[in-house]
Amino acid sequence: MHIQNKKIAVVGGGLSGIAAAKLISKKGGEVVLLEREKGNIDSKIRSQLCSIGVEIIEGEHKKQDFIGVDLVVLSPGVPVYKIKPYLEDGILVISELELGFWFIEKEKVIAVTGTNGKTTTVGLISWVLKKLDIDHFVGGNFGIPLCEYILNKRKEIVLLEVSSFQLQNVIHFKPHIGVLLNFSPNHLDYHKSMNEYLKCKMNLFKNQDRSDIAIINKSLQKKISEFSFRSEIKFFSKTNIKTDSLFGEHNQENIAAANIVCRELDIEDREFERAIEDFTPFPHRIEFVAEIDGVKFYNDSKSTTLDSLKAALKAFSGNILLIAGGILKAGDPGDIVHEIKKKVLVAAVFGQSADVFFKAWKNFIPVYIEKDLKDATRRLYSIAKKGDIILLSPGCSSFDMFSNYKERGNYFKKLVCEIR
Repeated sequence: MHIQNKKIAVVGGGLSGIAAAKLISKKGGEVVLLEREKGNIDSKIRSQLCSIGVEIIEGEHKKQDFIGVDLVVLSPGVPVYKIKPYLEDGILVISELELGFWFIEKEKVIAVTGTNGKTTTVGLISWVLKKLDIDHFVGGNFGIPLCEYILNKRKEIVLLEVSSFQLQNVIHFKPHIGVLLNFSPNHLDYHKSMNEYLKCKMNLFKNQDRSDIAIINKSLQKKISEFSFRSEIKFFSKTNIKTDSLFGEHNQENIAAANIVCRELDIEDREFERAIEDFTPFPHRIEFVAEIDGVKFYNDSKSTTLDSLKAALKAFSGNILLIAGGILKAGDPGDIVHEIKKKVLVAAVFGQSADVFFKAWKNFIPVYIEKDLKDATRRLYSIAKKGDIILLSPGCSSFDMFSNYKERGNYFKKLVCEIR
């Protein structure tokens, strides 16, 4: 897409927005970078951007910031409805993902989405490609933004984790292999409805043609029946292939999806199985932390939805002392009572949604409302007996008390170390 001499507004000064601004400048566009929070952009990065002609405007967005703009590029996490009132009719709004895709050349693009399991599945695929010395880039929703990749050396395969935020404003984005792992209530603090959320996920497949592959969880067959596909659909369900570092039914589905992707890249099943034997998962995903006096601690801070909390509970046989809470993005904790009764001995809840969890579970198990994660961890350790599991699996986002799930998970690990 031609952007030379166009005036383009990039909204959001995080990694994606900065990468988009650099790419637009390199391709000859005039860039204004809009960041609501003053001081969010590092001084070194600010100097770099200014040196290549990027105008930076901080503070609340205003209509005048968008005057004369030909195109708007949204960073992930910036809902389109928040900037629509400032735009003249007919202004095209795209995501950073879409912008980056405009400059893809001969690379084979693989994109993985879903409510849960995206990072693990992308990690599995990347692990196998590395083991087999297959040249590839990995990034997107985590790590390096696609626009940053476009600025650097090209690879044979582009492997992307993509979110509903990124997919909401795509026009031409077209992965050769698109993967939909699962779908459950999430991000209703961002999307207007579950239907909108689903449509965003399904944008992954809208531009695919007969030469492309759609890999979709078999459990979603009914839910996606209203959507049309031109690509070949391959359904998956949980596999018997195992790796010691991943456990739980949800991870058997993630492995199955990764296996099919690798098959489409002409990697044999035996090569795939051999490659993932020593797979090291990313932190904060049912991560073993320590065993203290016979009590095991697990950090599942990446659990930001009730569905991921339920998956974590299913991964254990029982005797769980559960820490949950934060900002509930969607759903009702009462919907997972069956799993709570079956696996959880005691729960300690904290954060903005503590009362919601307490009311949903108090008639089935003992539930303690605690001031913060520290008090919740200490409470459960004081109760725990040899053979018990203390599991941090919040089922909520972290933004009421932490900057992100990583900070929350690292703090939990620090608390466990202090117990030791």
